[in-house]
Formats: sequence, structure tokens, C-alpha cells
Amino acid sequence: MRRSRKEGKKQEFSKKIMKMEMALLWINTIGVLGLAFYCVHNSFDAAFPWLSAMVSLPWAAWGVSKTGYTMKSVKENTSGGIVYESAMREEGGNGV
Repeated sequence: MRRSRKEGKKQEFSKKIMKMEMALLWINTIGVLGLAFYCVHNSFDAAFPWLSAMVSLPWAAWGVSKTGYTMKSVKENTSGGIVYESAMREEGGNGV
């Protein structure tokens, strides 16, 4: 039986990490929105900067993480990239 391309290829660890990080961000965001709704619904009359920080700071950290991952991908997927060149040496190929 022939396997599809997705089934046969293992996902890279860095892609798994990025997907898990994104899922965690959404769980956090939805949870904080629920907490904010609960506070307003129960007439909580204090300021909410701690709620906005609980959402905005993780998203800012994700932006830095995503930028690093994108830069890593750019370097790996070019003919002069670190991984490409070392893979070609290991395979004994002649590169581009």
C-alpha cells in the first residue's frame, strides 16, 4: 500500500515546537478573555493591566520566536545554507 507524502515524512522538531507554542498561546488568550469576562460580570472594579499583560507578553515572545524560526528556515532552505551544504557533503552530491 502506498503512503501519502504527509504520512511518510516525520515532522521536524522545530515545527512541532512552533505548533505547540501557538496552541498554548491561544489557550492562554481564550482563558484570559474568559477571566476578564468573569471579573466584569462579577463587578470587579479594579484595573485590568495584569490581564492585558497576561495576553500581550506571551504574544510578543511568540513574535520573537517566530522571527528566529523564520530566519532559521531561510538559512536552511537556500543553496548556501548551513544544512543544505552539509547535507550535500554527507550525500556525496555535487550541489548547485
